[in-house]
Amino acid sequence: MKLTFIVVMGMLCIATIWDFLQWRIPNPLVMAGAAVGILLQMWAAGTGGVLAAISGLLVGLAILLPGYMMGFTGAGDAKLMAAVGTFLGPLGILQVALCSILVGGLIALGFAFSSLMMRQSVSPWGRYSLMFRTLVATGRPLYIPPEEGEVMGRKFPFAVSIALGTTAWIAWQWPVA
Repeated sequence: MKLTFIVVMGMLCIATIWDFLQWRIPNPLVMAGAAVGILLQMWAAGTGGVLAAISGLLVGLAILLPGYMMGFTGAGDAKLMAAVGTFLGPLGILQVALCSILVGGLIALGFAFSSLMMRQSVSPWGRYSLMFRTLVATGRPLYIPPEEGEVMGRKFPFAVSIALGTTAWIAWQWPVA
């Protein structure tokens, strides 16, 4: 359990730092992380562990793949979530993904509210109001992309959300001591 914790947290720390500095997560890191996750699962639980690791990989990838396909997250984020899934299995990565998405939502809200403080950026609140009024009036959602210079048009490294969501889940689930 401690070895798994150390490896997962090490991989997430490297991915987060790399994502901050380069705006990408390197493939060798996530591939090595996934391989180590599968090997640790095999060592701990045999064939059942390998199946859990592969299932976790597929669930982790499936959760962020739609976001990647719509342009909300990067491919590295989806692959990092898949690599974490090899350590946690399908149920664990589902819970971690929900925690990570919640953390990402809170970070996005922080960005949105920062536009109220920073007058040099374009506020997203008028756009959000129009999308909400359209939904109420027509019953159909309408997406209006951010304007040039709008605070919500900026990207942030989602590896931070994955790392914080994973850390919160581990603190909640695992007796690390």
